[in-house]
Amino acid sequence: MNDDEIDPENLEKFNLPENLLTQIFECTGKTDGDSGFILAYVNQEGVPSIITKANSGIIEMGLRKALEQYLDQADSHDLKLDFPSDLGEEEE
Repeated sequence: MNDDEIDPENLEKFNLPENLLTQIFECTGKTDGDSGFILAYVNQEGVPSIITKANSGIIEMGLRKALEQYLDQADSHDLKLDFPSDLGEEEE
């Protein structure tokens, strides 16, 4: 199929490939129990979409809290370039 045959008004619905999401998931965390991600993107209809994949509810809650902090900082225009470097580090 060449570019002349593509009808932008009749494109098939696109879904992110499951193998891509699996690869992203495999690149997260240090151990088997602390892996996860939340991905926000705009789909082909211009609608915001969010995909979450986490090993546990605790990991998902931590990711949600990190997003809350990020959004709060973005709203207050106080977003630090190194965010979230301090998240997840153990206290000494």
